[in-house]
Amino acid sequence: MIVIPALQRLRIDASTWDEVCRLASEKQIQNDLLLGVQERAARHHRWDVIYALSLLSGLETSVLIDANGIVSIDWGSPGRVALSPPIGCMAPFKLWVHTHPGFAAYWSGTDTNSLSIGTSIVESALVLGSPGIKYSHNASFKPLKSEIPRLSNQGPLQEWSDEGVIEWADWYHTLHEVRG
Repeated sequence: MIVIPALQRLRIDASTWDEVCRLASEKQIQNDLLLGVQERAARHHRWDVIYALSLLSGLETSVLIDANGIVSIDWGSPGRVALSPPIGCMAPFKLWVHTHPGFAAYWSGTDTNSLSIGTSIVESALVLGSPGIKYSHNASFKPLKSEIPRLSNQGPLQEWSDEGVIEWADWYHTLHEVRG
């Protein structure tokens, strides 16, 4: 089990969290309880929960939040999960989040390919890894200041910001300030 602070804010008690951790460790990733906890965590932007379950399972996971706020969860392999909107999701997508369990938070070749393809339909993206969260915002939806680094100087990736990793401890501090 991985200890996650303030789970009670998500209405997740200790026994439920223990069970969800067991399910993730056993790679029972299609279990309704586990998926429900992931969805609740995503709705509350509790990326620590999403990352912890991915880490326990050893599999990458993806969260997609569509234009109507519908949360879709997808699981991949230990090294890959694609940006693949389910049928019925509405673009533009507000957010695509995916994990690199046990590895750095960075934009891999697969990730940047997904961002290139999603430039006209994805507003922002996160990759969750060790030691934290890496954000990227799409200038096609909200203009970025010219001094903000981009993923590339040309092509579709020039629309995406290349922001630094926010370490989990700093993210928790910000979460606490925002939610009190």
